Amino acid sequence: MRIVVFGASGGTGRELVKQGLALGHEVTAFIRNLAAFTGGDRLHVVVGDARDSKAVSVAIVGQDAVLSALGGTLGDETLLPESIGHILAAMKQEGVRRLIVLGASGVWPGATKRLSKSMQLVARALNALVLKKAFQAQRAMQMRIQASETDWTVVQPPRLLNKPGTGRIRVDGGALPADGTRIARADVATFMLAQLKSTEWVKKSPFLAW
Repeated sequence: MRIVVFGASGGTGRELVKQGLALGHEVTAFIRNLAAFTGGDRLHVVVGDARDSKAVSVAIVGQDAVLSALGGTLGDETLLPESIGHILAAMKQEGVRRLIVLGASGVWPGATKRLSKSMQLVARALNALVLKKAFQAQRAMQMRIQASETDWTVVQPPRLLNKPGTGRIRVDGGALPADGTRIARADVATFMLAQLKSTEWVKKSPFLAW
């Protein structure tokens, strides 16, 4: 399958590229800095800015599916909604339907209801202060995705760790699994890539955790 990964130079994006190649996919890595990747067998590199509609369109031509692991800074409210707008427009133009996106578990009310009371308090404090603008951007992005005609899946993990994958992934359709506060980026990437051959979570936003 031909897939393009936006945000390919980030922690989760690199896992998507590495695991995608290992699964036999033809992968296009969309990056801002050419030094981040070297093209090779079944790996193509497109250098560009996700805010640039023309660069995004070039990357999506000929693809079977789009994966995004884009992430903005804590104070950036525009990158995610703006870039997903370009991605959705290019997908519609090219007739690409499958979209799998890395989200964030704290974006919507009720996501932490199965966590301990103390963890719920911590999450509310973080959401209201440190992550306020980042989550506003996430909500805006996800609302655009939900309104689109694509076969989308938005994956909602808790705290992401740069550790080896365990394969022990708990998935819930309504909230983070009980006491689910962490997961490795490698496991998130494994789940995202598995959705290329599954319709179970199409037009849904599953929550993942260890």
